Amino acid sequence: MASLTLCSLAFSFAVYILWKIIGSSRRNRVPRGLKKLPGPKGYPIIGSVPDVPEKNGFIKFADWGKEYGPIYQVNLAGTNHVWISSDQVAKDLLSKKGSIYSDRPHIPALIDDNRTSAQYLPLLSKNDGWTRQRKFANVIMRESEKALFHRYPEIEAKRMLVELLDQPQLYNHALESFIARVTCRLAWGHSDASDELKQRARELLHTVSPTGAFGNKLPFIMDLPDWLSPAKAWERRRARTERSFFEIMQSEVEKDAQNKQAPQSWMKIFLDNRSKWGFQYELEGAYAVGMHGIAGALTIAAPMQTFCLAMCFYPQYLPMLHEELDRVCGDRLPVAEDRPNLPFLRAVIRECLRWRPPVPTGIPHELTHDDEYNGYHIPKGSVMHPLEWAIARDPIMFPDPESFNPLRWVEPSYPTYQEPLTQYPTIINCSQFGYGRRLCQGQTVADEDLFIGIGSIAWMFDISKSNVPSIASSTPAYNSIGMNEKASISQEELNTGVSAPECPSMEDVLISKYTYPGAFPAGSDDCETEVPQKTKELSKFDPKNIDPTLDFSTLLIAKPLPFKFDLKPRDSERAANVRALFNEGREKGDYSKSREFWGENQGKGRPCGWSKV
Repeated sequence: MASLTLCSLAFSFAVYILWKIIGSSRRNRVPRGLKKLPGPKGYPIIGSVPDVPEKNGFIKFADWGKEYGPIYQVNLAGTNHVWISSDQVAKDLLSKKGSIYSDRPHIPALIDDNRTSAQYLPLLSKNDGWTRQRKFANVIMRESEKALFHRYPEIEAKRMLVELLDQPQLYNHALESFIARVTCRLAWGHSDASDELKQRARELLHTVSPTGAFGNKLPFIMDLPDWLSPAKAWERRRARTERSFFEIMQSEVEKDAQNKQAPQSWMKIFLDNRSKWGFQYELEGAYAVGMHGIAGALTIAAPMQTFCLAMCFYPQYLPMLHEELDRVCGDRLPVAEDRPNLPFLRAVIRECLRWRPPVPTGIPHELTHDDEYNGYHIPKGSVMHPLEWAIARDPIMFPDPESFNPLRWVEPSYPTYQEPLTQYPTIINCSQFGYGRRLCQGQTVADEDLFIGIGSIAWMFDISKSNVPSIASSTPAYNSIGMNEKASISQEELNTGVSAPECPSMEDVLISKYTYPGAFPAGSDDCETEVPQKTKELSKFDPKNIDPTLDFSTLLIAKPLPFKFDLKPRDSERAANVRALFNEGREKGDYSKSREFWGENQGKGRPCGWSKV
């Protein structure tokens, strides 16, 4: 039996390699009169895979852009990847030629084809499912924006601040939970599924990341039977759990609507006009809503974590932010109506997305027909990457690009300055949200969450580094950063936001057993003045030369890994005010605790439940 299994694996692998070689040779045929795009030569079969570090690989791609030009190609395991490090080139191709540059590449690790299944709107090919779901997304985003997102970010900001007051070392938990709770309210009207939404997001992120699921590294294993491919069995369970979660959430909103108790949500908009959208299968509406929820939970917390990082290493800007917030808001928290009067807050948010973009490699497109650009041949099937890390570091548009500098958005001497300051700066339509027909439709949600979330943190707290090196030093002392493993993934769910529950939360239970890509192995200790050796091993770079603000997770969504810093209330009056507002909301029933969906041990060993990542 064992020999049969090995033979099957060897045969499948050989067929896969042969298919890759044939496909690569066809793509390398350049029409007469055109040139092949420049790029690294690579190695037979595997291409340039060994040359790309798993950690901070986007820096390597940006360096190649400096060597080969603003558009170049790289063979990665037989697939042609085209990297674009210029905003103008990205617009020329992905926007102006959107008719052939708007597809998505296949993600092998997904059980259902992301291009055709109508389950993953951001990953769908340009087809009927994509068209009808985008129309639905336009409506729910427009209606939410008109209603000021039902004040959900402002409601949840109070709970977030109380959590930060009580347990500042769990800042990642508080920030991720804030985003997940707001997104849950927007999607389904309630916040109590926030832990489950975070887990659905974690597992899907692992599946779609090139450096995550094994099926993306060796796609042929997804063609094997489940018993022969643990990665495929894992993905089947993840997909089944995701589907069940979306079914549960839709049925609960249906029940609330029948009883006329359903809060405003995207699901309620769908159910109120169920036949209007033209959805083609029973759960398409559930997936359309659920995927917007997952997309929000995946990405928006990262710039909030970057904000904390930036204020530690560039502290000169925090007093300026305090001054603006105090002048406009006084003794109350910021609200949506303050937006026109807080340009520096918007500048800080915009600079967070530029300085440390949450998707530094960009979301890839796929080319559906052979094309030509400036005399170069771009073959059909190429995976096109608008390399946000490089685009955001154009030294002409962004002088001194490696420095965090929000003044570049509000001072007329900078090329990025725009008027009127009641509207600009803004993150809406910035390159981080994509290009052309694949522009992110959730921009306004991200904008509101970041405006209220970061604005509330800055209004409440002083932020300062704790025994960490200065970014201005010529050789940053990386090994003096104090890392905090307990904050690496949201670890503790608070019943009310004030005190820890008597029993471990669902996140406690899972994370005590499992580790996540980019997190430290379970059982590692916090450190005050030295990074453990295993942390240094996460990077292939010389630790002496590592910028301490570049310690990122390794998946498609790049989040700053946790570090220790001081987070203290600016004065006791603010803290008392926030606690009073939170307690008032709690008495009204605004803050429900998270609930479990799959029973004991989060469904371990059952058909649905949390899976090891």
